[in-house]
Amino acid sequence: MNPSVEASELPAARTPPAAISTLMLVAMMAGTLFNLFHPHPGAVALVGVAAAVFLLRERHRLPPSIRRVTLALGAITLLLLPLAAAPGQSLSKGVAIGGLMASIISSVTLMARAALAAPQTGVVARHLLATGLRSRYLVVSLACQLFGGLMGLAGVSMLMDMASKGEVQVEEDRLSMLAAIMRSFAAATLWSPMFSNVTILLALYPGLTWSTVVPLCLAMAACSIVLGSLLEMRRLRHRPLVPPLPMPRAPLFRALLPMLVAMGVFLAAVIALAHALKVAVVAGIVLLIPLAVLVLHALQAQGPARLQQARQRLREDYLKLPALAGEVALFMAAGCGGTVIASVIPVAWTSAIGSVLATSPFLACFALIAIVIGLAFLAVHPVLTVVLVGTALPPAMVGLPVTVHMSVILVAWGVASYATPFSMIALMAHRYSGHSVMAVTVALNRGFAVIYLGLAILFLGTIATVLRGAG
Repeated sequence: MNPSVEASELPAARTPPAAISTLMLVAMMAGTLFNLFHPHPGAVALVGVAAAVFLLRERHRLPPSIRRVTLALGAITLLLLPLAAAPGQSLSKGVAIGGLMASIISSVTLMARAALAAPQTGVVARHLLATGLRSRYLVVSLACQLFGGLMGLAGVSMLMDMASKGEVQVEEDRLSMLAAIMRSFAAATLWSPMFSNVTILLALYPGLTWSTVVPLCLAMAACSIVLGSLLEMRRLRHRPLVPPLPMPRAPLFRALLPMLVAMGVFLAAVIALAHALKVAVVAGIVLLIPLAVLVLHALQAQGPARLQQARQRLREDYLKLPALAGEVALFMAAGCGGTVIASVIPVAWTSAIGSVLATSPFLACFALIAIVIGLAFLAVHPVLTVVLVGTALPPAMVGLPVTVHMSVILVAWGVASYATPFSMIALMAHRYSGHSVMAVTVALNRGFAVIYLGLAILFLGTIATVLRGAG
């Protein structure tokens, strides 16, 4: 359908409210970018005010479960705020983190919508959904490594949209596809520079490079995919074999190649821009995605005035962003609540804890994972959690090699993203599946998470023991 026709069909009475709410989201993104380039209280204040106005205008969009969670977090934040060492600073950090997460999800949603409109995406989706049930989990997991590793959350969002629209025999099969995407997304965060996880942790370990830690991270990513595939085979062991859907006539390679080239170019541009401007990769993503989306829409437009059609489609995409009100509410609440909670945790205990953990690499791995997962269940933002753990319980204190220490935290951070309810990927799965946040996190992944973390402790603990013995 012509984009201008779609725009004319929008009710005129709804356009101004949507435009104002969209403007507030754009103001949040602008304040976040300014704060990334030049940290300033005024930029954080802009983020906070824009978020407050946006949530006030879009409060009717908040699902009841998210409304209850955000109100509870808000109450906890207000109760603990007077106990914080620096209340204003803690709250400012929370607003900045919430604005950063909201900016990321808004940007990648724009990218996902544009990518989903491409005809090549439909061909890839039909090939994925036509894969046999017994091999679908593995295929979807590998696809998520590819799309998630190169496009970040935009690729994950695109795959979730495919999974939500595909026909399945029972709803459990759809949840299985979502589980594959969530777990593979977490595995991609272990090694992909499109995510801030590795970048943040490398900043905590002077002298450590990405190439040094990536072999262990790739091993843990492969372990996640293999374990998930084995558990999926066990789930389907008593299911009768069903003939797969007929494969599309369009060749997969012909559709996949231009997508891979485009994603590779985008990834290279983001990394180059972030390096040239000496800012976090997140800033490059937020800056470049609108331009990338405009280019995608222009390539997909038909007839004359293609650039004008692309601008109109981009405007329509922005006007749909207020649908993310639930995500914005939860991230702002979790950001503010997390910073305040983290600021009142006593740090005098860390030396005594470290001396106990240093007695066994396996105990140290278990404790670091337990702390990260436990704080994630308390809605403490993972960025704050890993910084707190990495600085309060450094490798030397707990007796772990630096590469193992970093890998343990990355693994725990990844599991927390899909096995606890306070994460961006959990909200995305909730939105695409229609199931509650608890259903697509704890209920869906608790068995897998326990086994995977147990294997991670055994593997990384053994590596640490060997390296300590060699030293």
